Parts: sequence; structure tokens; C-alpha cells
Amino acid sequence: MEFTLDNTYQLAGFTLAMHRGPFQNNGATPWYSTVQIGTPGQPLKLALDTGTNITWVTSSLCAPDRCQHYSAGRFNHKTSSSFSFTDCLQRPYSFGPWGTMQVESGSDVLIVNQTTLPTRLLLATDYTSSQFRQLDWDGGIGLPCSSTYADGRSSFVFQELMNTGKIDPQQPFIAFDWDPVSGRGSCQLGAVDASKTQGPHLFLPWSLYSKMAGVEYIWSTPLMSYAVGGEILAKDLTFVLDSGSSQFKGDERLMRHTLERIAQGDHPQVVLGFADGEITLGADTYNVLIEEGPDKGRTLPQFEPLGPADLVLVGSLVMELCYTVYEYRVVQCCPGAYSLAPVGAWLFNRPNGPQIITRSSSKNFDIAPRAITRGKRILDSVTRAAPPLLPLSAAGTWQNDYGSRMTLTVDRGRISGTYQSSTGSTGLYEVTGYQVPSIIQQELELGLPIALAIEWHSLGEGPADPSWNWSSGLCGQIHRVKGEDTLVLSHLLVASSDFPERVEQGTYVDKLAFRRVASVHAERPLAAPSSLPEIADPLSGSWLATDGTRLSLRIHACSHHAFGYVLGRLTSDEGEVDICGFTDINAQTSGLPLQSVSLTTAGLAGSTARSLSGTLELKEQNVNLLIMTSSPTTAEHSYLQTRVKSLTFSRQDK
Repeated sequence: MEFTLDNTYQLAGFTLAMHRGPFQNNGATPWYSTVQIGTPGQPLKLALDTGTNITWVTSSLCAPDRCQHYSAGRFNHKTSSSFSFTDCLQRPYSFGPWGTMQVESGSDVLIVNQTTLPTRLLLATDYTSSQFRQLDWDGGIGLPCSSTYADGRSSFVFQELMNTGKIDPQQPFIAFDWDPVSGRGSCQLGAVDASKTQGPHLFLPWSLYSKMAGVEYIWSTPLMSYAVGGEILAKDLTFVLDSGSSQFKGDERLMRHTLERIAQGDHPQVVLGFADGEITLGADTYNVLIEEGPDKGRTLPQFEPLGPADLVLVGSLVMELCYTVYEYRVVQCCPGAYSLAPVGAWLFNRPNGPQIITRSSSKNFDIAPRAITRGKRILDSVTRAAPPLLPLSAAGTWQNDYGSRMTLTVDRGRISGTYQSSTGSTGLYEVTGYQVPSIIQQELELGLPIALAIEWHSLGEGPADPSWNWSSGLCGQIHRVKGEDTLVLSHLLVASSDFPERVEQGTYVDKLAFRRVASVHAERPLAAPSSLPEIADPLSGSWLATDGTRLSLRIHACSHHAFGYVLGRLTSDEGEVDICGFTDINAQTSGLPLQSVSLTTAGLAGSTARSLSGTLELKEQNVNLLIMTSSPTTAEHSYLQTRVKSLTFSRQDK
């Protein structure tokens, strides 16, 4: 099919030409339509986004060094004679775990071909993150599931087109037709191409997602099961089809489990089981070449641990493989005034594409005009009670300014999880550690001390490099300020060997600040490294420091013998506590003189967390450790949160 560069208005509705930008690893769709805003019209790239309830655009209100994004377009309100502000207050608008921007409210006109539509819109005045920086578009036109859930400070464009007679209310459809090969596509507003609604199909009836207040506008439907490689990983979920997104996002534990399963290397299928239909995705569909951004040139599985529990969301990854139709029910309030309620979404296999719909729905799509309901219709009610204040915990997903992300679970103070790095040697890495009990800290408005160890041997496939022998120790606090959790850690990177042309052997100091981007609702039991085989290792045994501190350590090899888990006890004048961490069990066979070590423990009194990181000198049989101890402080005094000292341990069980 050929698409013109201009958007067109026909009696059958609007057809907006769409184009595919480079695929970037930020979770946002690469598809956009060029629409003019203002007088004279300023051409800007806008996503047609069923995953939001606002119409917005990046604007010249942003400082020159802010709102940086790949598309780089900005709406200049000063050069538009038809623009006016509708509010004098600036406020944040959140896209949930994906990111937040500051906005101001205004009104102007959207120009689609020869049609001018007065529109209320939000002007972005500030945003910054790696996700925003990789955006292929300048803003978005929100297409929420219902006019009830549209943000009143911006226009619901589809409803406005219907109310002004540009769309037939008996054709309440939004249809996406994207061809990833040509990079061209279309979005039909108020029309459907009947020739594309044949063959295997899936109907996803809308069902209110009420587990998180404020996102009722998403096109959600029940998902009965989610399986990878023939193993059902979760049941009774919510599925969301979001045209503004690309990759799979959602329940952090489920997405992480999916990535771990894919990393095993047997190209497992991912199967989404609905009450009346099924989607099956092979590795050739979910592994995608990254065309721009920090991961350019890499082919990566598109699953991101980012979002509420029990939610699975996907966008262009699936929609490029199908003809997609969103359907509304139209309620006429009075002549020329229509409200929109959700019916659901339809997916149709492309005849010449991957046949991802492997079990069709029994309900068939009817191309006939839809009846208009008159009078009032009641949607499901939503209780908007404020969520309870959860105790401070490391459990959840955290992201730092580099774009690196940690997903952590906690069981009785023990931390386990993964670290997804976006700097240096990128990959997925294992994390362990401790947090102190949170009751005392919250009552006194103090931070929650935690200590973490990271093993830099990648959990996935890929070529080895010297950093696979390294480890890190991190220590700091979680603080909650104005309802937002932040995690600030002192970081010691133990480079136990040279990385030619990049890093010399040594210990490197950094400060990392993380913000929470997703939470888990309960602490969960962790797998016990003690169930893995214990091995003889140069670090095993008893070690004594000059101040009388004693370490009693045993080493358990991970399943692929890539690294070692360290378990044991630390004894000092304060008493005796458990210890856990990692060590490089392959240092000796790799011919290295140093073996990296990173250990963690909680203080005996339950108010401090401690990181012990450094190296074992394999020839001299000494362990040199830098010990960071974090104590609870208020946010104002966090500069005093962590103190450091060094200790040298000698073997005591020769």
C-alpha cells in the first residue's frame, strides 16, 4: 500500500500518514505522524498514543539544554498568532515509571491537511532522561479508552473530530496499519479497511484496570496466562495494547524472569493466553535490532521490568505484525455532543507476515455501522483513595542518571536481584545485599541503610571481557522526600585486573543516585545460594584482621561456574552477624594475581549496613578490604551517612 506524505480527510474519516523512525531501546513507539500546530502551522512529529490521555508537545518553554530528544522539534508558541495560555501554573505530568515532565496549559489549532481544529494542549517545559532523549517524536495525541478518562486540560482529539462533524459517530474506530519494512503506515480515525479484517483475529474486550489510580484510560483486558518456553510464568494478569509504546513492559518480576529464560539461549516462544484467543511470539519477533541510541547496533530482547505488578503492556512490537482496530461505543448526550465508552481492541494477522495470532477469537468483527446509544451510560466506578504509605524498602525497580536499572526483592532483610547496566560493559548482572529494618527509620524520618554487592560476570550470553572478573560494593540510604523514594549509594568498583585501553587495575569510587520507578507489593522469599554446591576456593576458610575482626567464609559456585556466592559470618567486638556476597572463582585459572571480593552484612544492632569490598592476594594470602558502613540519617544530614575504613585480613586456618 502506498501512503502520501500529506494527511488526508475523506468522507470515511481521517487518514493520517505515519512514518517509522529508528527503533530505539527506550520503550516508546518509533511511529509518528507529522501534524501542523499553530498559525502559521509548525510541522511537528506526534505519536498517536492509546497509552495516554493528553495531547502534548515539546515547546520552546524548555531551556536550550533541557527537553533534549532525538526528533529535536519544538513548538514555538511566540510565533503562533492563534496561541493562548489557559493556565498560569506549571505542573508535573507523569508517564508512570517511564518518566515525568513539567507542563503548562495552552490552546491553539491543529491543522490536518485543510482541516483546522481548535485544540487544548499541554506544552512540555522540562524533561530529561535517557528515555526522553531517544524519542523519535516531539509530542503525542492521546487516544484514551474513554472520554470519561481524558485529561480536561487538553483535548481528546478523536472526540472533538466527532463533535465537529469530521468523523461519523457510527464509525467509532481507530485503525493502525504499520509496515515496518517500508517504514510507512497509516492511522484511520473514524474508518476501517474491511479488506484487512479477514482471517485469524483476536478480540480483546476492555476491562477496567483499577489496581493503580489515575491510569484508567489505558486499553486493558484480562490476560489469563503468560508462558515462556512452554512454562507458564504467571496467570490472571492484565494486558494493555498501547500504540505509544514499543517493547513489552510491566510486572518487574515477570519481565526479569522472561529475560533470564531467554538468556538460556534456546530461543523460547512467548505465549499470551486470553480467554478467547492466543498470541505466540518467536525469538525473531521479540529480538529487535536497535537502530539508534546508546544500544545502537545490538539486537536485544524487548522486555523491560518497568511497571505495576500483574500488568503486561506492549505496543509496536505486536502492532507492526497486525492490523489493529480500537473500537468505542458512542453515547449521544445531545445533538452534536458525543461521549465515548470503550468496547475493546481487535488484532488481525497480516496475510504475508508472521502469524502471531495462533488461536482466533470466536467473536467476529462486523464492518457494519455501529448504533448510537442515547441517554446515559454508567462506566465501572473507580475508588481514588490515596494509596497507603508503604514502609521503606529496597524492593522494587530503581534507575540512576546513567539509565542503569536495579530490580530488587527483599526477604527478612536479605536483598537479591539484578542490575542492568547502560555504561561500560552493558548486560544483566546479579545483586545481593542487606537492608536494615525500616520501622525505626520511618518513625524518626531517617533513611534506610542498605549495602549491596554486584558481580560483574554477565548473566546473559556474549563475549567475555576483563570486567567479568570484577565486583562492586555499594552502601548508602533510601530516603523518602515528599512521597518520592531516592537511593543514594557510595560505589566502590573493584577492578581486579586491567581492561586494556580502558581501565587500569584498582578500586574506583563513585556516587550513584537512584529513583524508584516501580514497586513490588510484598517481600518475597529468595532462592538460597546455600543449595548450590560448595567448592574449595582460595577465599574459603577463616580470616583475621589486625583489629580482631574475623571472617568465616564458604563459597558456592553458581550453576554455570561463572562466579561464586560467598556466605558466612563476621565476628567483631559488636558480636556475630551473617554475611553474603560474591567472589571471582575463576581468577586463579585466569592467571590473575588478585581475586575480587564483595561482601555485605547488616549491623548487629539492626541500624547499620556494611559493605566490604576489595581483593584477595592469591600469592600472599591476604584479603584487603575497604569497609563502608552506612548509618541512618535525615535527608539534610545524608553527607554523614557513610564512613570508610580499610582492613587487611590474614588466613587463620593454614
